[in-house]
Amino acid sequence: MTPALRFLSTAITTASPDEASSSLFIAGVFLNGGKPRLTPSAAEFDEARGGTLTRMIECGAFDAKAGSTLFLGETEAFPNGFAVLGLGEEKDFSRKVFAECAAKAARAFAWAESQAYTVQEWLPPKTSGKSSARLFSTAVLNALTPRCTLKTEHDDGIRTKRIFWIDDLVTDKLLQGLDEGGVTAEAMSISRGLADLPGNVCTPAYLAEAVQNAAAGMTTVEVEVLDDHQIEELGMGAFLSVAKGSTVPPRFIAIRYRGTNAVLPPVALVGKGITFDAGGLSLKPAANMADMTYDMSGAAVVIGTVMAAARAKLPVNLLGVVAACENLPSGSAAKPGDVVTSLSGKTIEILNTDCEGRMILADALTWTVRQKPELIIDAATLTGACCVALGAPYSGLFTSDDALAYDLIKAGRDSLDDVWRLPVGAEYAKLMKTPAADIANQATVRDGGASSAAAFLSVFAEDVRWAHLDIAATANTSGRDRHSTGRPVPMLMRFLLKKMR
Repeated sequence: MTPALRFLSTAITTASPDEASSSLFIAGVFLNGGKPRLTPSAAEFDEARGGTLTRMIECGAFDAKAGSTLFLGETEAFPNGFAVLGLGEEKDFSRKVFAECAAKAARAFAWAESQAYTVQEWLPPKTSGKSSARLFSTAVLNALTPRCTLKTEHDDGIRTKRIFWIDDLVTDKLLQGLDEGGVTAEAMSISRGLADLPGNVCTPAYLAEAVQNAAAGMTTVEVEVLDDHQIEELGMGAFLSVAKGSTVPPRFIAIRYRGTNAVLPPVALVGKGITFDAGGLSLKPAANMADMTYDMSGAAVVIGTVMAAARAKLPVNLLGVVAACENLPSGSAAKPGDVVTSLSGKTIEILNTDCEGRMILADALTWTVRQKPELIIDAATLTGACCVALGAPYSGLFTSDDALAYDLIKAGRDSLDDVWRLPVGAEYAKLMKTPAADIANQATVRDGGASSAAAFLSVFAEDVRWAHLDIAATANTSGRDRHSTGRPVPMLMRFLLKKMR
């Protein structure tokens, strides 16, 4: 299987009703106190068809609840069909409901070669046209990006190649919103495409080669890949203490994208890339261990965000850093009680080999600090404690920088990809004191595990502006139907887009 990144195969643009006449036409229907309220396009179709839609609603064939859909057939005016999308109670219609309805419609009508939406008739309240366009574009394009699968015979049913936003008055801001949503969806496609691959395919070498292949010919992108020998020569003892338990060699990947003045320091994104995590000698339980192919989701998020930004030629300088390896038990694996020397020179006592993410990130952060970035944001499926604390609605945000926290929280709200700030500080760092080394890789108490893990990382971020995103609960679903969500790509991309202003 040739290593490759998955780019979008569906495009989105604006069109007038006449220009989109060959598309499946989709109009909205609200509920008002349980009774349907047709948007202008739906009402016009209903009148032209002698009340067909009204009768469908009256007989219960269509309830207009949020996300419900109904195909009403083809007409002379709509040769490829007319359909309606339920928007739910108008008083409850929010940005989140708006995006969810758009996504459900796009997937329900994915059999159509092109889909045209009268979105201007059902914009969410107190939301600009640009913001609505960004949310709509991200939602529909992500919905039309299937889960990556290696089935020999598989038809995902997706035929849609174009999405049209119907509008007679197209502004530059509307187009900008659609474009921003498109680059976000492409970053999610790249991230999800990598994360959904099994660990025997998406190895550290696969990640490195996929990035190198995608960057070939891109003059603004430079990719540096270090193998196990070069990693050892640099002195990344913390990283190698995790990697040495596997026969699959590690890779350290740096992606430099120069989208603006080369003198400006880059925003650095650092991703945890454990392509399979069995826990090392501190072995994980067998139940749901297959989910541990997603322990490289932080790396996938970083690769997706940087490469999508580069392909869209966004005017920002980025540095993407990925430390990738496996964490397996073996005769050569690190043992609890071992002491290793990190790239920073600090010694680390390994109390738990399943606290491996912070070990590889320690060296990745030290290396990144030495590149003198403007700021660092790391993303990692780091702790089960964060899952317990926040669950799937929020990624955990840890930083001592209030301004950076504000910007990231705002970006999360704007993109419907929320984060929740949790504490990090010296009171947690002191829990990792040990007589055997400068610091231990696990706290002396179980309580506050997500914060103590973040405090460990903060030691290696030194004085650079830094934030840590614990995405253990948000990066993927679990169980037999597990899949990557692509989070927190939308939040990160929104943060970067706002920095460009």
